[in-house]
Amino acid sequence: MKKWMIIVGLLFSLVVVAQDKPLEPSWKTKARSFVTSIAGESWGVKLFGSIPVPPEPEIKLPVIPKIEKKATDVNNYTKQKKDATEFDKLPNEKKRQFDIKFLQELFQVTRRTEATDEELASWLNTLDQGGSREGVYQALVLDEVYAGLENETTPSSGKLLDFSLKFSQRYLNQTFKKESLGQLNLYSIKRILTEKSLDVMEYYEVHNLEDLYQWYAVFSSELAKEYSPLLKTSLRQDQRFEYHYQWAKNMPIQHIKSEFIIKLHSVMNGLQLI
Repeated sequence: MKKWMIIVGLLFSLVVVAQDKPLEPSWKTKARSFVTSIAGESWGVKLFGSIPVPPEPEIKLPVIPKIEKKATDVNNYTKQKKDATEFDKLPNEKKRQFDIKFLQELFQVTRRTEATDEELASWLNTLDQGGSREGVYQALVLDEVYAGLENETTPSSGKLLDFSLKFSQRYLNQTFKKESLGQLNLYSIKRILTEKSLDVMEYYEVHNLEDLYQWYAVFSSELAKEYSPLLKTSLRQDQRFEYHYQWAKNMPIQHIKSEFIIKLHSVMNGLQLI
């Protein structure tokens, strides 16, 4: 009885000097610690609740724009300039190594075939001459080879269709009918979703680069949490939003876009096989 009278007396004295702290008042922290030291952790939790844990910061997507491009709207072509990144400062030979790796992956995830030496040399020359990674992708999905793939009659899997609907609603703010998507095969759906995503990324590139980094980081983080085995490399499997956000801030815009393309296609290819 005497023990509990001491505890109660201490509580009243602590209330008098109570001051708010970010997670809980300091008197509550001290009181819980005191009771725990005398009567055990269960009593400390029973009287004062569990030790509060800082809430994880809420990660939100930026506002998804409604894309309405007009041929006469020059604002669509006035993109914000980004300071030179560490990649930009690399020697040309090192940049070529990264570009070769990108081209090899791009062929694998878009056409699901290996690029020939001639194809690699041709597209590498395009990049050397100032061509964009996005431009290479667009050329690959608009040629006769890809058109033939889109004409294949293999139906899309249920997993792929479910992912496509979920992705379009969350990251494009568009809703498709499952029945309509079901009439398309893997290659058509990949091209459509990627094109619409690049439009959204281009909008951010024109209006607010921070929104681009945020959008990409949320996409990458959530994709890693839900589809990690389909991403294969440890860096792409990293689930931390902050990691992907900082990566995007420190890389050229074209690399953000190309990495998005690789990730989206890799997951969709994998879901088609499930």
